[in-house]
Amino acid sequence: MKSPLPHRRMIALAVVVLTFITSTSGFSQSLGSAGHSESIPDLESTPAPGVAQAETPNPRTKDTLARKMEPSSLAADIQWPEFLARHDMIWDRVPNRWEVAPYSGNGNVGFLFYQAENDAKNVISLFIGRHDYYDHRLPHDGNEMLWIYRSRLPLGHFELQCKGDIESVDLRLGLWNAELTGHVQTSQGSFTVHGLTHSQHDTVFFETDARSSDESISISWHPETPIAPVKQTLDQGGGPQGKSWDAMRKAPYPLPPEPVLSTQGNRHFCLQGLHHQRGETTTGWQVTGSADAKQTLTASVHHSFPEHDSLERVQQNLSTSQTLLDSDDFHTSHRQWWHDYYPQSFLTLNDAEKEAFYWIQMYKFASATRGNGPIMDLMGPWYHRTFWPMVWGDLNVQLQYWTHLTANRLSVGESLPNAVDQYADNLAANAPKHWKDSASLAACFPQDMAAYGHVKTPDMLAWVLHDYWLHCQYAADHDRMRDNLFPILKKTFNGYLNFLKDRPAKSNDGKIHISNSWSPEYPGGRGQDINFTIALMRWSCQTLVDINNKHALNDPLLSQWQNVLDNLVDFQIDDNGMRIGKDIAFEKPHRHYSHLLAFYPLAVLTPETEDNRSLLRTSLDHWLNVSINSGIQVSAMPVTGYTATGAASMYAMLGDAERASHYLDFLIKHKNVSSTTMYAEGNPVIESPLSFATCIHDMLLQSWGGKIRVFPAVPDQWGDVAFRNLRTQGGFLVTAKKIKGATEFVSLSSEAGAPCVVQVDIPEPNIYINGNPSSAENVKQTEAGFYTVSLAAGDTATFTRQDLEDTDLTVSPIPISESDSNLFGLSKKTLRLPGHQYYFKD
Repeated sequence: MKSPLPHRRMIALAVVVLTFITSTSGFSQSLGSAGHSESIPDLESTPAPGVAQAETPNPRTKDTLARKMEPSSLAADIQWPEFLARHDMIWDRVPNRWEVAPYSGNGNVGFLFYQAENDAKNVISLFIGRHDYYDHRLPHDGNEMLWIYRSRLPLGHFELQCKGDIESVDLRLGLWNAELTGHVQTSQGSFTVHGLTHSQHDTVFFETDARSSDESISISWHPETPIAPVKQTLDQGGGPQGKSWDAMRKAPYPLPPEPVLSTQGNRHFCLQGLHHQRGETTTGWQVTGSADAKQTLTASVHHSFPEHDSLERVQQNLSTSQTLLDSDDFHTSHRQWWHDYYPQSFLTLNDAEKEAFYWIQMYKFASATRGNGPIMDLMGPWYHRTFWPMVWGDLNVQLQYWTHLTANRLSVGESLPNAVDQYADNLAANAPKHWKDSASLAACFPQDMAAYGHVKTPDMLAWVLHDYWLHCQYAADHDRMRDNLFPILKKTFNGYLNFLKDRPAKSNDGKIHISNSWSPEYPGGRGQDINFTIALMRWSCQTLVDINNKHALNDPLLSQWQNVLDNLVDFQIDDNGMRIGKDIAFEKPHRHYSHLLAFYPLAVLTPETEDNRSLLRTSLDHWLNVSINSGIQVSAMPVTGYTATGAASMYAMLGDAERASHYLDFLIKHKNVSSTTMYAEGNPVIESPLSFATCIHDMLLQSWGGKIRVFPAVPDQWGDVAFRNLRTQGGFLVTAKKIKGATEFVSLSSEAGAPCVVQVDIPEPNIYINGNPSSAENVKQTEAGFYTVSLAAGDTATFTRQDLEDTDLTVSPIPISESDSNLFGLSKKTLRLPGHQYYFKD
C-alpha cells in the first residue's frame, strides 16, 4: 500500500486537507467566490501513491480490516464522568457577583448563585432568569425605541436566609451531570446545597440540608420591577447624548401593573403583567421539607406573548416536575440529556488549561441555548442589569452560533436558523415599505427580530444568514438551504439592490459602488465602498447563484446577481492591507475585525493564493499592531475578548499555530474574562469565551473554501492531541490523533455521500475505504498532491501511518496531574487569572 511521494509535493503536506464536493456551491476560486473551492479534479487523474492500483484486497484480511473500521472500533475510550470531573469548576470563595457565580440553565430558564453586594451577610441568593423575558411595547410616534420598549427585563431572585453569617463555601459545578453541589459554612453551622436547572423542563431545583448543624435556611421570592435597564440608566442621568437618546429620555414609559401574588395549596405564584397587557410572566414555586433539616425548592418561570397562559404553563411545569420527583425520575431524566449531549464529539490536548476552558464552553453553550428555545442574546438565561439588553447582530450573535458547528452539536444550536424561519415575516417588515420584496434587520434587535433596518444596507441580516448557511453546510441540509434560506437571502439581497437605487454612488469606472455604509465599531467608520459591506454583498450574491444552480431554480434574478458579481467594486486595499473603506484607512485601534470579514469568517477571500495570503497576513498584523501597540486613545475598549479570538482563528487560517496559540492565552489572561470563563465589558457579553471554542476547532479542523484541513495549526505544545467526530461542512465527521507531533491516523465518514479530496501529512499513507485497502477506482492523486476519494453516504476513508491492523484507533483523554485539574471557578487555583483579581478582591 505504500509508495513514496514525489519530493516536490512534500512541502504541501503540512496539513491534512480533505476537499469535498458540496453541490450547494459552485466553488469557483476567483476573487469573490463565497467561501467556495476550486473545481474538483477529474477522478480520472493519476492513480494515487499508496493505492493498490491493480491489487485485489487479500481475502484473509478483508473481514478483519472491515471489522476494525466498525464504529465501535473508532469509539473513544472515555470514562466521561472522570474525564469531565477534572474540569469541574470549584469555589472556595463566596461568589459575590454575576461574573464569578456558579451558573445553570437549559436555554430558557436558569440561575446564578451568589451573595450580592447589597445582600445581608446571612443571605445568599438564586438569581433567576428567563431568556425570552422581553418587553413588547408598541412604538411611540412611529419610533420603535427598541432599547427601552423592546428590552430584556429583570425577573427576581430567591433569597436563602441563614441564621448565621455566611463565612465560606465549598462548591462544585459538575459538568457531567450539570449540577451544583457543596456546602456553605456560616457562623452558626453549615448546610449542603444541590442545585440544577432541569435539562428538559423549565424547572429550577435547589435543595438545602442543614441536618448536621444548628442552621436553618428560609427561602423567599423577591420580584423585580420589569423596567428596561437602559431606561433606568437614562433616568439616572447616564447614557450617551444625542437626538435618539434624548428622545428615549423624554418618551412616555408608564410602569406595568404590580405583580399578582397567589397561593394554591403549597404552591406560590407571582404573575407579572406587562404594559397594556402585552405579555406576562409567571414565576411559580414550592418549598417542601424543613428549613432546619432538608428542604427542596422547585421553581418554574414562563413568559407568554401574545398568549396569556403563563400561569397555566407554570402550573403544568411544577406538576410535571413533582411527578418526576415522586417517581425518582427527575434527576435521571435531567442527567440523561447531558449524558447524551457530551459524547456527540470529543477533544483532548496536552494543554490542561485550554482543554478545561473548551469543555466549560460546551457546558455553557448548552446551558445558554437549545434548538427549540429563543435566539441567544448577550446574557443567555442569566440576567444582569445591562446597557445592552437585546440580541446584537453586528458580531456577537454570529460568534455565539459558530460554537456548535464543528463540535457536532447541531441540534442545540438550531435556535438561530429556527428564529429566522419563525420570524421571516418580521424580517421582511423591517425593510422600508417602498423596497419591494426585501428584508432587513437593525444592528440590535429583540428575539422576534422585529427591528426596522431603515434605508441602509442590510449587512447585519446578511451576516446572520451566513450563520444560517453555515448551519446548513455542516448539516449537509441542502433542502433547508433551498426552501428556507434561499427565499430570505433573496429578499436580503433585494435590499442591497434597492439601496443601490435609493442611494446611488457616482462613478465613471463601470463598477457598482456603495455610496454609504458602516464598518461596525470603527471610529468614523461610515463612508463609501466599505469592505464589510462589499464582503457581505459578494457572499450573499454568490450563495444565491450557487443555490440556484444546484437546484436548477432558474430564478429570474440570476442575471442581476451575476452582474453584481462581475461588476461589484473591488476590496479597498493599501500598503497596510485591507482598509475600512474607499476614503477610510485603517489607522485607529479597532476591537472589531469588520474590515477583515471577507477573509474570516466569510472566506470570500482565502489565503490559497500567494497574493491573498500576503494580503491577509499584512492586514492581520497591521490590525493587531495598531489596536494593541499603537497607544492611540479611542473611546471604546480597544482590545476585547473577541479581538483575541478573531486573531487566533485568522492566524489558524494562515497555518500560524504559534500566533494562534498566543491569542488563546491572550484571551484567558484578559482581565475581563472571569475565573468562571464568563466575560463582561461593564455589561455581560458571553460571546467571546464561546468563540474560544471556535478557535480550538479552527486550529484542529477547518472547512472553509470547500476544503477540510485536519490539524492545520497545531502548536508545538500540543504534540499529543486527539479528537473524535468533529464535524465539517459537507456533513463529514472526522476523527484523528497525533502522538508526539506525528499524525497516527485520520478517519473521515461521510453522512451525505460526496466525493472528497484529501491531502495528508502522513508520509506514504495507507488508505482504506470502510476498512478495506483502497483501489485505483476510488482513490486518485491529483497534480496538486491531493487524494481524490469517492465516498457514498456512510462510507469512511482512513489514512494511517502504519498498516491498519497495527494502528491504534483508540481516542482517549490525555492524562493530567492533580495540579492541572479544576482550573476554573473561584478558588486558590484561579488566583493565577487576571480576571480573578479584576472581579473578586481577595
